[in-house]
Amino acid sequence: MQFYQMFVKGEHAPIWYRPFIEHEGRASLLRVYQPLLVPGILQTEAYARAVLAGYRVQTDDVEGILATRFGRQEILHRRPDPCQLVAVVDEGVLHRRVGDAAVMADQLKSLVAACDQPNVRVQVVPFEAGAYAGLDGPLAIATVDGRSVGFLEGHLKGRVVESPDATMDLEGVWEAIRDYALSGQQSLELIMRTAEKWT
Repeated sequence: MQFYQMFVKGEHAPIWYRPFIEHEGRASLLRVYQPLLVPGILQTEAYARAVLAGYRVQTDDVEGILATRFGRQEILHRRPDPCQLVAVVDEGVLHRRVGDAAVMADQLKSLVAACDQPNVRVQVVPFEAGAYAGLDGPLAIATVDGRSVGFLEGHLKGRVVESPDATMDLEGVWEAIRDYALSGQQSLELIMRTAEKWT
């Protein structure tokens, strides 16, 4: 079964992801970890199109999915209270070719530019970190009205995590991942060096 067969006709987010998108839209803080791809909320259009091509999404669905994805980015620009975003990626994300070299260079430069906003921070876990908790897979934690709601991605579907015990455990994993990440400035320097290699 293809990943995007789980969409409802006329909808552009999988059924199982919609509850988290609703939480995300009201979040004051969003923490995202991705070991494989640039997080969707920070993807450029060309990078997102290349991801969807890799997922073999039907051509008719691509524009709607992109509109949904980029609509989610609005939380970073809302006034007067933009959502705070802390995104952590594995260094492999910077080196995995998605699209062509120009797409990669533009995407990495876009990550750096995003950090010009005071509410956005991107950090990288370097290869030198070796094995760490984040290798189990992507996760997101939204802080909504003072409580945490998590999301875990999977091959067939994702899972929203809302119970206090489970979200506390997920926050523990998040902190363990952050322990391995470079500082914000070191991360931006690494992203820029890698972007230059793609040009």
